Amino acid sequence: MTRFSAAPLPGRVTLGPDANWPSQFRTVPRPGQTGQWPIPRALPNAGLMRCVPRRPGQASQASFALPRALSRCVSRRRGQAAGGPGHFRVAGVRISASAGRVGTAVMSSDEDEWVPFSRRPEWSDVKPVPQDDGPHPVVPIAYRDDFRETMDYFRAVYLSGERSHRALNLTAEAVSMNPGNYTVWYFRRLVLEAVDADLNDEMEYVNCVASKNSKNYQIWHHKRWLAEKLGPEVAQKELEFTKRIFAIDAKNYHAWSHRQWILEALGGWQNELDYCTELLEDDIFNNSAWNQRYFVITRSPLLGGLQSMRESEVSYAVEAILSNPENESPWRYLRGLYKGDPNLLICNNQISGVCLQVLKTKHNIIFPLSLLLELLCHGFQPSTEFVSAVEALRTSVPESSSTSSLANTICSVLETVDPIRSNYWSWRRSHLPAEVC
Repeated sequence: MTRFSAAPLPGRVTLGPDANWPSQFRTVPRPGQTGQWPIPRALPNAGLMRCVPRRPGQASQASFALPRALSRCVSRRRGQAAGGPGHFRVAGVRISASAGRVGTAVMSSDEDEWVPFSRRPEWSDVKPVPQDDGPHPVVPIAYRDDFRETMDYFRAVYLSGERSHRALNLTAEAVSMNPGNYTVWYFRRLVLEAVDADLNDEMEYVNCVASKNSKNYQIWHHKRWLAEKLGPEVAQKELEFTKRIFAIDAKNYHAWSHRQWILEALGGWQNELDYCTELLEDDIFNNSAWNQRYFVITRSPLLGGLQSMRESEVSYAVEAILSNPENESPWRYLRGLYKGDPNLLICNNQISGVCLQVLKTKHNIIFPLSLLLELLCHGFQPSTEFVSAVEALRTSVPESSSTSSLANTICSVLETVDPIRSNYWSWRRSHLPAEVC
């Protein structure tokens, strides 16, 4: 656990009196009092708030415990404020972070301070429910004591159907120990609705958890549920969040899936094609960005559909191919642009032309040969220039017959230069349409 305190203590995050405390915080602490109170709704993911005695004239002081997941979030946001005065938010509360005085954010792991639920007064009325592994468990799991006790109390609350702020806090602790527990996330959603929680605060909390668990199905499902509740107002924030995930892992499937859902459900298409271009300028081999580009040109209500974008996108893909012929993505992208319309595919001279241009180099020939084979199977009539370019590759395929058709020769060459798929190309050769054999 990590504690916030108004007094600067080693290993703790400190909050000064200039922090923008919610009204619940400003009214609870009183001079000379100590004790514990349920954490205000503004911090639904924290544990308890503890009042610290103050002298007359001093600002009220309060500390509260946060789950581990939020502790890491605070550490990250504290780093953003380093180097001078600044602010960061935790579960929707704006916190001052200023160097050299009360309000300084200092972060360190403080997990040894975890307090068992059995010693927390606010949980004294709850009887924990142990996990039932049956009378003779074969291989019982050696759970940590804190995990076992947290889940025992979670089961008790879940089975009793309690929907309260303390139940919400309990789910946060359970999530911090196992972010993939879908039952905990499901119950958390029930509690959020029951207590009428601020879902914007919840989204900030989930973003903190997701930043450390970016390939967790349950977290992304929870984010989608929140976004659906909050509506179009969060679309831009969610798009920005996925960008931060892509900066860490540009091919994170969960983030891409979430981004596509946000675009279709809540909007935000305006700059999406430019964003795809930006990603491909950084890494032309980013197949996820190519996939997103295709998604945008075929789904965006602002671009007029594939037919209106096809010509410019063909030129874009051809340019990408010529810069890196070994990059499979733009070759696949070209085919996708004519999916279901092979007649237009064989009529576009740009496509057959890029195949010929790359084949003449005698390097990186797998993709142009494969595409040329598709063109032939759909009725493309090659010029002698194509025949000569492919014939020049036959020197490495001595078993090819001099009377083979161009399609047969292509398959033979591919069997040699693409050994991983040699059986596939052999099968393709045996199933060529009669008109190209």
